[in-house]
Amino acid sequence: MTAPRHVVLGGNGVIGRETLRALRLHGFDPVSVGRRPAVDHTDASLTADLLDADAVGRALDGADVAYFVAGLPYSASVWAEQWPTMVRHTIAAARRHGTHLVYLDNVYAYGRVSGPMTEDTPIRPVSRKGRVRAEALDQLASAAADGLRVTIGRSADFFGPGATTSVLNGFVLDRIAAGKRPTWLLDADQPHSLTSTVDVGDALVVLGTDERAAGRTWHLPTAPARTGRQVVELAGLPATQTAVMGSAVLRLGGVFSAAARETLEMRYQWAEPSVLDSGAFERTFGIVPTPLEVSIPAALAHTRSVSL
Repeated sequence: MTAPRHVVLGGNGVIGRETLRALRLHGFDPVSVGRRPAVDHTDASLTADLLDADAVGRALDGADVAYFVAGLPYSASVWAEQWPTMVRHTIAAARRHGTHLVYLDNVYAYGRVSGPMTEDTPIRPVSRKGRVRAEALDQLASAAADGLRVTIGRSADFFGPGATTSVLNGFVLDRIAAGKRPTWLLDADQPHSLTSTVDVGDALVVLGTDERAAGRTWHLPTAPARTGRQVVELAGLPATQTAVMGSAVLRLGGVFSAAARETLEMRYQWAEPSVLDSGAFERTFGIVPTPLEVSIPAALAHTRSVSL
């Protein structure tokens, strides 16, 4: 019997690389798909732009499982223009080839939530980016109703080795590695869930290979939420070393920085508790998240090693 073919759409990104790693650990020979050839040359590689329907169709030809872990620049306007097209092309290709689609999501579509976020939390986006994500979920739900096998894995803000787009990496770990004070956004005393990219990759492969997962939405294994000051302590510094970027500074930064402008609409995530409950995944599959006491120092060590 031929081994299942697993294709990772967005294989050059940090989540793509972790998913490919996890697939190899499970004994598969995955295919990495990206706008450029695969970063890790041990993987089979296809070059495809997800904005090109024909290219996506070719990438998924013969695929048993496809992992949609692609990313876009952190811009609401870019997301609104390109995300629906990428999702539409992927759905069409998966339907044509009978491919199980595993889709990586974030928490933006939930909007402002009182209490921990679970898989039953209503979709009520309050941001432009959240509305784009919610529309994608509608696309996927419609495709599932028409018979496409769709499984969704949802992560909190992620961090990890090489996660260059992560807020935690950029504001905390990179700054510590450079000998600077770590910075937390808005309120360093609010609990904030963080998901390890290593755990995301491992969990997505579970969703693509375990029949118990298929057709549902799952919160991926996420360690108990910590405050910003606690995160800084886990990175090896006293909590008192935590600098806090307040609203006024963030708004001023938005005048000069596109990244700061794009963060403004998501500020509720940092000014209020943002807690993801991954208990359903943990109980069903017997897999727990890597403790932050382990994953944060490991990510920091990687950052230091590449900055030498």
